[in-house]
Amino acid sequence: MTTTVHGKLHAQFNCGFTLATRKEKRGTNIMLLQQQTCVKMIENGDHYGVWMSNRHIVEETAVRCKMETPSSKTPVVTLDEETPNEPAVNVEETQESQEIVDQKKEGRAKKSWVWNHFVEDKDSGKSKCSYCNSVLASGSKKNGTSSLGHHLKFVCSKSPIYKRVDKKQSVLSFKTKNSGESSSLASYKFSQEKCRILLARMCIKDNQPFSIVDDEGFREYSWGLNPMFKFPSRWTVARDCWSIFREEKKKLKDTLKDQTVSLTTDTWTSVQNFNYMCLTAHWVDDDWVLRKKIINFCQVPNHKGETIGKFVYKCLQEWGIDRILIITVDNASSNDGAIRYLKKMLKGPHAILDCKYLHLRCNAHIINLVVKDGLEEQIDSINRIRKAVRFLRSSSQRFLNFQESVEKEKIKCKRRPCLDVETRWNSTFLMLETALIYEKAFDSYRSYFRSEDEDEDDEGSTRKRKKSEKVLGAPNSSDWEKARLFMEFLRIFSNVTKKISGSKYVTANLLFGELCTMHATIAKMSLSSNEVEKKMAESMRAKYEKYWENLANMNLLLYVALVLDPRNKMHYLNYCLELIHGEDSKEGKEIKDKVEKALEELFNAYKIKMDKSNEKKNTFSSSSSVDGERVVDLEEGYLKYLEKKCGRGANTSELDVYLRDGTEKMVKGDDTFDVLSWWKLNSKKFPVLSQLARHVLGMPISTVASESAFSTGGRVIDTYRSSLTPKTAETLICSQDWIRRLPKDLQNTQVHGVQLQDLVDNLEKIEQDLSPEKKTIEDSFIGDEDWD
Repeated sequence: MTTTVHGKLHAQFNCGFTLATRKEKRGTNIMLLQQQTCVKMIENGDHYGVWMSNRHIVEETAVRCKMETPSSKTPVVTLDEETPNEPAVNVEETQESQEIVDQKKEGRAKKSWVWNHFVEDKDSGKSKCSYCNSVLASGSKKNGTSSLGHHLKFVCSKSPIYKRVDKKQSVLSFKTKNSGESSSLASYKFSQEKCRILLARMCIKDNQPFSIVDDEGFREYSWGLNPMFKFPSRWTVARDCWSIFREEKKKLKDTLKDQTVSLTTDTWTSVQNFNYMCLTAHWVDDDWVLRKKIINFCQVPNHKGETIGKFVYKCLQEWGIDRILIITVDNASSNDGAIRYLKKMLKGPHAILDCKYLHLRCNAHIINLVVKDGLEEQIDSINRIRKAVRFLRSSSQRFLNFQESVEKEKIKCKRRPCLDVETRWNSTFLMLETALIYEKAFDSYRSYFRSEDEDEDDEGSTRKRKKSEKVLGAPNSSDWEKARLFMEFLRIFSNVTKKISGSKYVTANLLFGELCTMHATIAKMSLSSNEVEKKMAESMRAKYEKYWENLANMNLLLYVALVLDPRNKMHYLNYCLELIHGEDSKEGKEIKDKVEKALEELFNAYKIKMDKSNEKKNTFSSSSSVDGERVVDLEEGYLKYLEKKCGRGANTSELDVYLRDGTEKMVKGDDTFDVLSWWKLNSKKFPVLSQLARHVLGMPISTVASESAFSTGGRVIDTYRSSLTPKTAETLICSQDWIRRLPKDLQNTQVHGVQLQDLVDNLEKIEQDLSPEKKTIEDSFIGDEDWD
């Protein structure tokens, strides 16, 4: 039996009262809440309120209330049927009731903890973070508060609970090992910020463009390594590089504080036609390790001396460097003006003898001038050999024919004839050295060389020679003989250049001995019975004396560095002077007196500075001494004893003791002796002299360190990156020098000829390793043209 409700609902609900809803996400809890609310209203007699509070549910889901049937004594009540006796429902009254319900809901306090950290905007349905002002969607059934909690825990770095709850587990992985080191396990946890910094460091170290983040291949590779990495823009990478530059510059500035340094500087013109100046600092640190760092790579308007001097001084002021021992520059006349300007500006309380020995000329550059003068006399023979090498390398067929001549003469050499760079004599040395190995093959290949009248290519066509082109022809026996003799001189200069151009070991103590070696070797060759060799030696000797005739005009610090080598001292200097000028010569005695005077002058200057720095310590120690006349002073008695027995009085200086002691044993061909380690061990015995040795032995005698920066500059500012600003170029080049660490097996690699030689040998070795066993001669030639 069905009963219809008119005015009051007199039906009695039981515990089986249910409400059906179409939205499953409300679940059982909402059903029970509605059931309990209706039962409460019925108990209070508010039957109309029951109908009104469930009106929206009735409209949406057709909720039906079931009562007991006659058989179960539970009447059924239907609320969706309208009877004549039922009071009419007022629409306005219904809306007002709904607004009252909504206001009650809005007035309730927020229960979630996230609202303590967010400000809700009810109109837009969004909330604003109280720490980082980020705006997130919230307040609706879709969003909820989970996204707000995630933002506080893992996104907002200013949040008080940021990263406090970290449920991510670290992953074990093998740490990348350097050369000579064993691999080890290390824990790894992904960090977006750390990956960004590593990406910027990769661009700096490997000369990669900022646009690498837009390359498809790089994105695929990075995603394969870790899909969580979010790729930054090229502008972000540039900003990260700038941050690294500022951070590393601050560290280096703290390191150079109160350090006495030596400088090298040089200029360069880029593909942008901009003039750049590089300034490199050299010093020996507190652990007695030779260090060098680029401190400036800036654009200069011109190469005038005063302009260079002003930019160098401005850089030194920026870095806070005021203790300069020497500045090494090349022989350009403009550098003389720069040194004069710097001497005037750097004079002060920290200047060493008022910058008396500030100017040092690049000795590698002087050797280069000597060799170039020698090359001019042998230019015809060298050009014929150069033309022959270029001819056989100009096509694969010619190289095949030459290879047949090599096999016929049974020449076994893995190195191929290589062309030189005409402006670099060390590459000419390598070209002649390799060509002389294939001399017989070149002679048997003479029929294929260009004739003096016309050139014949592989297809048989002819090309008439231009009138302005000089006819040289193939190299003859005289050319090979001159090349072989000239090679001996080039080998001498090459070995000296390699020794004095190093930047990872002390070179200041080597120069004078190497100059004596060159002088003695050339003098010996000038006495040869071979007229060609004798004539060539006399010519080279004249060029040698042109630049080093007056050794007294050399910077005296080079002689001081020689004496401060414990294997040499004054004995080796005397031997070299006698070898060059003869025994008891006036010139040798004059140089010796100047060196002794300069050494004593430098020692006294350093002693005065160290006495001033130790004055406070001495004052403190004297105030804490024992007061009383009965205490026996053993130190004073011991000094008198030494003066009586050994002739060592209180006025005997460290310099006198050092020069009086014997020299360290010198073993021929042994390069394991470390002069800096010796001074480190004896720094307690010679506290003043060791500081002088630390600064003098750390000075560079060539500008190779600054010139090598231009090689990096050429890779950074190439034709594809010519739009880089000078400030960006300085950031990349300086940062690379500061953060890049060379492998241990390359730290002592010398510059000039060695690197070029190793490059050629390594390329050939790699090509042979990668080539198949049955590779033809023609195939082996492919790709060799790129060496030019």
